Parts: sequence; structure tokens; C-alpha cells
Amino acid sequence: MDTKGYIICVDDEKTVLDTLQEQLTGSFSTTHDVLTANSGEEALELLATLTKEGETVDLVITDQVMPKMKGDELMKIIQERYPNTMKILLTGQAGLDATIKAINYGGLNRFVEKPWNKEDLVNDIQALIHKFRENLENQRLIARLEARINELETGT
Repeated sequence: MDTKGYIICVDDEKTVLDTLQEQLTGSFSTTHDVLTANSGEEALELLATLTKEGETVDLVITDQVMPKMKGDELMKIIQERYPNTMKILLTGQAGLDATIKAINYGGLNRFVEKPWNKEDLVNDIQALIHKFRENLENQRLIARLEARINELETGT
């Protein structure tokens, strides 16, 4: 990987964000920058800024129960705007309805209950980042193939 990717953690509890950032920075510091947001709105601003700067957000980890925007709502918006970004719902209070919404409309890739097991979470993240990178590479190869087909068809 040429450039670092980003992992964004979203939770309204500072202690949860601090713990996630510490654990994930320790595990992914060579490949990813770990950023935090204390609300869905702040996470969307961060995503928009990074994307505008040409950066790649591989993964968003969000809590479900937050003031204003809930985690499943955030995931739905991320799915619409950034469909390749992987998503983990990390929560101790999500009800079945919220989880179903996150799966059906938000493209949820993993559901992790609080308190989480660090090793399991790191393994889940590694698998999702690998999947994310494979998807990007496949899209790049398809675009190259389509361009080559177009060249052959037009004779240029």
C-alpha cells in the first residue's frame, strides 16, 4: 500500500473513543491513521474533508446510541455516499430494529458488542481492510480493462 488509509471511530463517549484510538493506533499505525468523531455529523464532515483531499477512508466504526444521529442512520448515509467504506457497529445498547436497519440499509459489515475483545476487533478490522483493498484493486482493474476494450473497439 502506497499511502496510509484512515479508520474513523465515532462515539459520543470520550473514554470509548480514547480506548479505540489507543488500541487501533497500536495495531495499525504503519498502515492507517485512526481519527475520532464524537457525533455522526462530525464523522460525515471528516469523511467529506478527507475525500475532497483525495484520501481513502477504509473503515468507520460507530456506536449506535448517540444524540441526534444514531449509528444506523450514519451508516445509511455513508453507504449512499461512500459505498466502498467498510462499517462496524460497535455498541452495547443497539436493539434488534437498529441492527436490522444497519444491515439492510447501511451496508453493515460487522456488529461488535461492548465491551469488545481487542484481539477479535483487530482481526475483524484486518479482514475488512483486506476486503476493502481488494474491492478497490478490482475496480481499478475493471476500469483498465474497460479502457483497453474501448481502445480496441475504436482503434486508438
